[in-house]
Amino acid sequence: MTNFTKIKKVSPPGAGAQECGENVCIVRGRETACQGKGVSPGIVIGRAYVYDNLLTAVPQYRIAAEAVEGECERFLKAVRETSRQFDLLWEQAKGVLEDDPVSYLFDVYRHMLNGSRLLRGVRERIKNDLINAEAAVQTEINLIADAFTAMDDAYIASRLEDVRGVGRRLIRNLMGDAQENFSQLPENAVILARDLSAADTALLDPKKVAAFATMTGSPQSHTGLLARSLGIPAVVAAPNLLTSARTGDIVIIDGAYGKIIICPSQEEVDRYRKYRADFLRWKRSLKRLRRLPSVTSDGVYVSLKGNIDLPTEVEILVQTGVDGIGLLRSEYMFMNRNDLPSEDEQFEILKEMTGRMEGKPVTFRTFDVGGDKCPTFLNTSSTPNPALGVRGIRYALRFPELLATQFAAVLRVAAYADVRVLLPMVCSVEEVVSAREIFNRVADRLRAAGTPIGERVPLGVMIEIPSAALNASVLARHCDFMSIGTNDLIQYALAVDRTDAAVSSLFNPLHPAVLKLIKMTADAAREANIPLCVCGEMAANVRYAPVLLGLGVRELSMPAANVAMVKERIRSLRMSDMENYANGLLSLPSSTDVINRVNGFEAENR
Repeated sequence: MTNFTKIKKVSPPGAGAQECGENVCIVRGRETACQGKGVSPGIVIGRAYVYDNLLTAVPQYRIAAEAVEGECERFLKAVRETSRQFDLLWEQAKGVLEDDPVSYLFDVYRHMLNGSRLLRGVRERIKNDLINAEAAVQTEINLIADAFTAMDDAYIASRLEDVRGVGRRLIRNLMGDAQENFSQLPENAVILARDLSAADTALLDPKKVAAFATMTGSPQSHTGLLARSLGIPAVVAAPNLLTSARTGDIVIIDGAYGKIIICPSQEEVDRYRKYRADFLRWKRSLKRLRRLPSVTSDGVYVSLKGNIDLPTEVEILVQTGVDGIGLLRSEYMFMNRNDLPSEDEQFEILKEMTGRMEGKPVTFRTFDVGGDKCPTFLNTSSTPNPALGVRGIRYALRFPELLATQFAAVLRVAAYADVRVLLPMVCSVEEVVSAREIFNRVADRLRAAGTPIGERVPLGVMIEIPSAALNASVLARHCDFMSIGTNDLIQYALAVDRTDAAVSSLFNPLHPAVLKLIKMTADAAREANIPLCVCGEMAANVRYAPVLLGLGVRELSMPAANVAMVKERIRSLRMSDMENYANGLLSLPSSTDVINRVNGFEAENR
């Protein structure tokens, strides 16, 4: 539920469960409340359309050796038909979307249907295992899914949605099944689905589809991006969503806080009607914020920047009036391809993106994968525990040529734009020193070749490991800026995998240890007189903004959809009050005490 600052002093229903990241499903008679992750803000009361698109009856049988060629041809025919369908979908999607935010997505789909790991794997499985094409596709999708779900990176793991979408269409074309296009939906429909591919989402007509919710997915997915582009409220990752839902049920969707209520009571309907009216008034008021500075009521400026996963998100981000890009993830350059992107290719992509930022700074994070989440073309060995293995800067230093290529591209872009480099998963000073040595060698090589580069490109570190936060005062002397990745910092500090349902309730941004680590890092940055940014999910939450600013943070980076809400919150508060409030939190002994104090502060300052 969205925090309606300056509009209505009410406590948003379901907000408390958000502190621990729980996925809960509470049944009270027929009324069922499910908690997921909000990916596109808005409140809708509509009629459910249940779309359970699980492929439960994929045929599996062995084929004779002499039938392999025919089976491969049948598979290639399905590939051609799927490719044709995606071309048609793109033409239809352009008619629904006002601009072109997803052309890159359809390029990804086309690549997956042209020489990708998926296609190669299916053909090899048909030939080697002597199985039918449907079974080969399903097996290959499952293998890719296993690898992706083991990844400890939300962006890369979210790409699984795209692979599954392509695989599902291939199987249905092999089986001759019709494709769902949602063309016959009534107005004010709320789609409740196991999952929705981005291609399906691009076809949703906002005049008919009021909202949607899915059992799977992530805020970083293409589906979430498209929902925000279309202005459709949406919730993902609600695992119990289809347990009791039926087509025709009344359903409430809160796309900001991820709340779903199926068959709500009249009391809940009346409550959310009021919230919806408040939300619409509040949303209209946010348009003025684009031109207003992010300044507290006592005159302290707070820099607000955006997190970017894909080039297509730049235009949306620019429209929010941010101060720049605080986190540009580079992993998308390496996905769904058979080779490494060249220096020139990375340079052209970055130059085009930074050019659209109108001179504002862009922070480029180097390749942040390793262990089980490596592209297959790098041919690295797996590790028993990838979260604690060779990843982030450790991986990059094992493949210095990969890191050098990225450094070269950024240095060249820096001749034309304000760009800086961010090193992920830093644990020690030695890693920063080694990376800077490579950085300096690359700069010397480019200068010797007469290639234009930036005169001084800042090199920063991500604080995502407790050891880095504990040693932040030393790290600060060896870098030009620091960024706190709160998602991983919380996970490592509390020994909690938030994707594991058995322990996800323990993932708590307000744990006293987490607050102390953030404070320690903020103090180190201030003493070294270097910038500090928070770019994890805490930065995007209006409840946590006063905590982070009170602890000493002066720069927040977040998805475009959250910028206006956070800016409004900052403008409504005094920095001196937030500092007293946050310092008081540091003295509290338990998470329960912290959460109660946060709830009290929110109630007093809405």
